[in-house]
Amino acid sequence: MRSQIFLIVGAAIFIYMLVATTEAIWQNYKINTEIAKLRTEIVQLQKEGQELRHLIAYRGTESFKEREARRKLGYRKPYEQVLAIPQPNFDSTESGQAKDIQDTENNNLDNNPQKWWDYIFG
Repeated sequence: MRSQIFLIVGAAIFIYMLVATTEAIWQNYKINTEIAKLRTEIVQLQKEGQELRHLIAYRGTESFKEREARRKLGYRKPYEQVLAIPQPNFDSTESGQAKDIQDTENNNLDNNPQKWWDYIFG
């Protein structure tokens, strides 16, 4: 009788310890997984921060400021001449489909005076 009680109590303690150990191992695995994910995120954020620092340093240079002033404000140096070159406006077609050549030629003939008007006046 006494040995059966010790056996039951011992088995209960063993099962409790086994469950507690399994739970601790599972929590340790989840924590290590989260740590690895956070380390990867830290490396990515450090790379982004480095890229931003380089971008800030570049934007602080005189060459960048001069290029942006020329591009956005139309500035030029006293000895330079500025030319306005219009950008072509291509009609987009879906891949695998060709536009009708006759339709394109008619469209260009009809719109040519309008295109010149828009280019010259605005």
